[in-house]
Amino acid sequence: MSGAPVSGDAAHLDFLNKLQRILNEGLFAASYKYALILALAELCVEKTSAADGSLALPLPELSERFITLYWRQTAPFVSGTVLFQNAGRQASAITKIAELRSRAPTLAAARRHADWRPLVRDIARLLVTMPLWKLQRVGADRLDFLYEERLSDGAIVLRPGVAVFFQQQFAIVQALVQMAWLSFVQKLPLNRQLLGSKGDLAEFLFGAERAGLRAIVEGLRAVQVDLCFYCARPMGAGLAVDHFIPWSRYPRDLGHNFVLAHVTCNQSKRDMLAAPVHLERWVTRTLGEQKALHDIFDSARFMHDADVSMSVVEWSYQNAERAGAALWVRGKETCHITSDWRRILAG
Repeated sequence: MSGAPVSGDAAHLDFLNKLQRILNEGLFAASYKYALILALAELCVEKTSAADGSLALPLPELSERFITLYWRQTAPFVSGTVLFQNAGRQASAITKIAELRSRAPTLAAARRHADWRPLVRDIARLLVTMPLWKLQRVGADRLDFLYEERLSDGAIVLRPGVAVFFQQQFAIVQALVQMAWLSFVQKLPLNRQLLGSKGDLAEFLFGAERAGLRAIVEGLRAVQVDLCFYCARPMGAGLAVDHFIPWSRYPRDLGHNFVLAHVTCNQSKRDMLAAPVHLERWVTRTLGEQKALHDIFDSARFMHDADVSMSVVEWSYQNAERAGAALWVRGKETCHITSDWRRILAG
């Protein structure tokens, strides 16, 4: 599919078939290919393509996302031991990330550590020497459908239409990659003894990291005037930091995506998108409290960019409208999605 636009069912199926060939047939000693594909997919959701449909992804941004995806997995799985991500000795990226994690226990703390930038540079070099130029090779075949195998001004450039595919098929890509990654880790001989003593491997590998969220609670309390984001009643002690766009739909901690809510509201919302009344409140808060939110997330070293979060929200509601999804209102009450969300985001 080199250079071909991703449009129409046939093109999407062709793209998906090539992606599955990489996952099923590609020969990789380490799990890097999985992290790389997810990094590409996530950045496509957050960024805007050029006029011709291509998308440049600077190597440092790709490196940071690669680190973020592996961060949770470098925590000790059991008895102080980190799961292996390589068929032989531990993958070098895991060792480097784990070393920083030993000095900075949360991702937020790691980003403000003096060793963060050197780690980003190290992982960038690793990406160039290993998975970037091997990802699209399956046996003797070079599929060459994601990007040309060279750097352009320090970035890889996704072919026209690739970003659109990742945006529209993100949930499918995520499920395929996580399933393949899980299977890879389970099959490594060095992990077999460890896996016998702990249950939910999928949650450990891909669940949300909650450790650093306490740093933003008081700031969000002040912005929300100590009221639940959803029901607007006093917060009290039973609160939860909620992902406005659910983690299951977009598994990345972006500052503007966090809201404070009652535990009961959070549990009722589950993994649903919020109704227009809540979306309008989120947009008003994001645009009207820019300085306060910037200070909260900056001091806690959470990644935050209002434009990126707006893009993720727009992408999420577009997909929901395409699927005819229901939106959460309150308790067990839901409503059918309409085009109201477009008016809200348009301002």
